Amino acid sequence: MAKRILTLCLALVIGIAFAMPAAAAVKSIKVGGDLTIRGIYRDNLDFGRLKATATSDGHSQSWLNQATRIWVGAELTDNVSVVVRLLNESDWDAESGTNTEVVLDLANIKMKDLFIPGFSATLGRQEILLGNGFVVGNVNGITGNSLAGLATDLTSRKAFDAWRLDYEVGTAPVTVTLFDAKVNETATGNADLDLWGLNVGYKTDNLKIEGYALLLDNQTSASLINDNLYTYGARIDQNLSVVPGLNYNIEAAMQNGEADGIKDKDGWAGFADVSYTFQNPMQPKLGASWYYGSGDKNAHVSDYTGNFVPLYPDGLSDRMGRVLYASMINSELSFPSVCDVPGDNLSSPKIYGSIKPSEKHMLSLAWYPSTTVNTVAASSDSDELSSEIDLGYSYQYTEDVSFGLSLGYLKAGKAIKEVVTSAKFDDTALEVLGTVAVSF
Repeated sequence: MAKRILTLCLALVIGIAFAMPAAAAVKSIKVGGDLTIRGIYRDNLDFGRLKATATSDGHSQSWLNQATRIWVGAELTDNVSVVVRLLNESDWDAESGTNTEVVLDLANIKMKDLFIPGFSATLGRQEILLGNGFVVGNVNGITGNSLAGLATDLTSRKAFDAWRLDYEVGTAPVTVTLFDAKVNETATGNADLDLWGLNVGYKTDNLKIEGYALLLDNQTSASLINDNLYTYGARIDQNLSVVPGLNYNIEAAMQNGEADGIKDKDGWAGFADVSYTFQNPMQPKLGASWYYGSGDKNAHVSDYTGNFVPLYPDGLSDRMGRVLYASMINSELSFPSVCDVPGDNLSSPKIYGSIKPSEKHMLSLAWYPSTTVNTVAASSDSDELSSEIDLGYSYQYTEDVSFGLSLGYLKAGKAIKEVVTSAKFDDTALEVLGTVAVSF
C-alpha cells in the first residue's frame, strides 16, 4: 500500500511537470552556505585508558575537523522553488575514503498553494523536524554518520529522502503535515524501511501545541514479515505572558507494535523543561529538565519489549550530555545491553544556566547530576551510568562569524564499569571543543 501511494504521488507530480512550460522562468537565484572548523580534543571516551607511558599517551585524540555546505536556491514562477545543497565533512589532512566525498545533502522541489491556498508539497531530500526533534529531526541521530570523520556525533547531515505535504488552515493558526521518509529503499525484493508521519500543530506568539502519529514500517526482516512500530506523541511549549521570561516545554511519546522482530513493544519516553530568563540586559537564565526513555519491565529476558525506540532524534546530546552522547556513538564500548543506543532506557536530569555579559558574549553551564539506566541487565547490580558537567562560551564576532569553546567532563558510574573489560579502567572522560563558524 505504501508503495502504491508513493507511486501515485510521484505520478501526480510528473503530470504537473508535463503541464508546465518546457523552460520555466526563474524569478530569482540565491547562493549561500556555511563553514564550521573544529578543534577537537577527546580523552578516554571508552573508559579503558592505558596510563601514559614512554610509548603510549592513552586513549586520547586531538585533531581538526570541518564541515562545508554550499546551497543554491531558485524561485520559479507559480510558487515553485528548488533547493540544492552540497556537503563535505572531513578531518584535516585526511585525503582518502569519506573525507574526499561531496554528497548531496539537500535536493528538493517545493510547490506552494498547490491546487488550493495554503497547501504545499515538498519532494526530495529534505530536513524534517518535528518540534524540538524529540523523535524526528536527524536521520543519523542515534548512529552518527561516517562522513563526519572521527566525530560522527557532530555530523551536519540530517536530511531524509522524503515527500511531504503541508496544509496551513487559513482560518486558524493550524498546520497539518503528512510525510513519508524513505530511510531504506530497494528497487527489488522486500527490504524497504519507511517512516510515515502525521503532525498537527497549533502556533501563536506564546504557545505551541503539537500532536503526531508515526509509523516505522520495516520490511527488512529476514522473515519478510513487516515490523510495524507505532509512535504517538504530543508536545506543548509556552511562554507565560503573566510571568515574562518563564517558559515550560513538555513532550511525551508512547509506542506499540513490533520492532526488530520483538512483538508487543510498549515503550514510552518523556521530556520536561522549565526555565526562567531574568528581564535585564545580561539575560541570566536558569532552568531544569528531565529526559526519560523507558526500559524493559523484565530485564532478565532477551526480548526487551518495554524499551523505548528513539527513532531519529535531534538534539539528544543536550538532553543526556555531550560527552555521554559522543561516547555512545563513537567509542567501541558496549554499553549495558538494555541501554545500547542513545536515548534508550535512560533517565537524565539536567540543571542549566546561561548569561550574556555583553551583547556578543555568552556563558553557559549544564549539569547532569545523575544519569541512570531505568532497568539494569541481569548481570548488573547498578543503574548508575554517569554524571557530567558541560561548560560553554560563545562570541559573535560579526553577524556572520562566531567563535565557540566548550568543555565537557564526565564521571562514569558503576553500570559502565561493569561492562568495561580493560584492567586499566578509568572512570573519567573529557572533551574540549573549539569552533569557528561562518555563514554566507
